Amino acid sequence: MPKKNDLSLFKPVASVQPSEPKSILAPKSVVRKAKKPEDKESEIVAIKLTKAELAKLEEKAGLVPKSTYLKHILRNETDIFK
Repeated sequence: MPKKNDLSLFKPVASVQPSEPKSILAPKSVVRKAKKPEDKESEIVAIKLTKAELAKLEEKAGLVPKSTYLKHILRNETDIFK
């Protein structure tokens, strides 16, 4: 009887060859272009809110992250960046 960790009982499985050319089956590589350095969002702004203000912000933002919601408001509903 073989020992506990003996792998000799397992036979190698023959690899299955695709019937179609590999180029059709291979996943296509999708690469996103890198942003220009001036377009990258790398700077951070921190603000402090009261518990009531934070609750109101979370209520209005819904499932959207709070920072994404605030960025949207600042960019589209104010002229602060123009």
